[in-house]
Amino acid sequence: MKSHKFFDKNQKELVYLNYMSMLFIFLMSILFIFTGCSLFTGNIAGGRDRDTEAKGLFPSFSGSYIEFEDVNGGDTYPGEDLIVYVNVINSGNAEARDVRVNLVTDEFFKLNKENREGIYWNIDSIKAGEKVKLNTRLTLRDSITEDTMVSCNLKINSGKTDSFIGTNYSTMVYCVKPFEGNFIPIIGLHAIEDHIEAPIELYTSHFEKLCSVLKEYGYETITFMDLLKYIDFGKALPERPVIITSDDGFQDVYINAFPILKKYGYKMTVFLVTGAVGDTEASRKTNAYFNKRTNVIRPILTWPEINEMHEYGCEFLSHTVNHVRLGLATDGEFLYELERSKEDIESHLGGEVLFFAWPYDNNSPSKWHLIPEAGYRGAVRYGTGVEDMRTINLYDIDRIEFNSYIPPAQYAGYLNLDRSIQIEFRIDNIDDKYRSGKYTGETGEEFMVEYIINNTNTNPVRIRSLELELPENIELAEVGYDGYINQYPGISSNIYMWVSDSYTIPGNGWINLILKLKGKAPGEYVINFRITYKDYYINCDGLEVEIKSRV
Repeated sequence: MKSHKFFDKNQKELVYLNYMSMLFIFLMSILFIFTGCSLFTGNIAGGRDRDTEAKGLFPSFSGSYIEFEDVNGGDTYPGEDLIVYVNVINSGNAEARDVRVNLVTDEFFKLNKENREGIYWNIDSIKAGEKVKLNTRLTLRDSITEDTMVSCNLKINSGKTDSFIGTNYSTMVYCVKPFEGNFIPIIGLHAIEDHIEAPIELYTSHFEKLCSVLKEYGYETITFMDLLKYIDFGKALPERPVIITSDDGFQDVYINAFPILKKYGYKMTVFLVTGAVGDTEASRKTNAYFNKRTNVIRPILTWPEINEMHEYGCEFLSHTVNHVRLGLATDGEFLYELERSKEDIESHLGGEVLFFAWPYDNNSPSKWHLIPEAGYRGAVRYGTGVEDMRTINLYDIDRIEFNSYIPPAQYAGYLNLDRSIQIEFRIDNIDDKYRSGKYTGETGEEFMVEYIINNTNTNPVRIRSLELELPENIELAEVGYDGYINQYPGISSNIYMWVSDSYTIPGNGWINLILKLKGKAPGEYVINFRITYKDYYINCDGLEVEIKSRV
């Protein structure tokens, strides 16, 4: 009997406990429902609230993205600045509130005092479908030593909820050994044909040889816009830059030169006579449009061909509308020819056209003041030599005439591509008379010139000859015995020649030639000096001399 009562008592307690457990579960379920409503109507994934949750409306940042822009334009190099555009898009269907946007950078960017704690923006609200564009300027580290993809991503919070983290957005930083020299060859071509009909034209096979030689000597092509950004902003250039140009806009540039450019990874600049450029094959013109006297008729490019080359990276600039002699034109004609051609190119290709080439090399300093008025920064000559960046005049940019008269074996020497052998001159004992690059003396007065030939190679090199070209009224009085070369030269038509197989310049060394010269008659003269290395000439800068009558 006692045991039965004990069981009943336990059973009642068990029923009671089961009842209490069920009540607890019921109450917890009710609490969970209300708590869950509170959670899902809070600020998650873009700032949801109870009203929008009830209506099934949510914000989202999944469409947000990053864009990069190089401040100097074109390719990006170590040490340059990038503008980073952050595009925050609420792609959901509800407003996002209390938005915080963080730009997360990798280790290749410098952080200054202002952004050392992070780069972020606070936004009160972003409506559904709204785009907010932000930007900041970042500097790349100078210590990047190889081509590198640098990246940023976005972390976006709204309210007290988890973050939206976007994917990485990247841009390439090219690490090139910077240009630290003085000379940039700018090569001036015209038509490039399989079968030439005029000396000014170049064989297609010779154009390929030109590109091959440039590549062999480590040259990389740039554009005039690259050159301008180097001058204006210090934009990095390749260690050995070159500009390949062609005047007039012949179709053979597209047919013959373009495939070769792509083969070598090169680009070129084409100066267009825009009045001769047609829109279609049916409207294609020839060079007779601007050269009525020519016996060699060549077709001109059309805009679709130009567009294809432009998209690849070639540059198209102005050669006027009608190929007129700008130096002889009226001011009104000058402005029309340049403004209209600029508009033609910019309307078809976009971007700015800031350079032109003087047709017929008809350059006139009297027109230089009109160049900025026409919307240009610079003008290019033809047949004036290799451009020296120490003395560059943007209205008078030097360019090398290049045509079929030049044997392919002489290309490297003609363009002075091998900068490992360098020649400089020095005037001794007359510092008071050598100013602004010119020696000034009197008739009968002697002066000393020392030519120094430097070898920057680590290995010795051998030169075959040295040549001194003296004007008629400058006399060689003596060869200095203290120089490496001290024998008297042979003479032919005012050219003094030292020829030998034993002229060897040690690695990272130099040899010299010391000369005593004398002016015989008043006048202004240029003394030229060159050496033969391998199969081509290396020229020294000309020495300008002014001889005055003795007082």
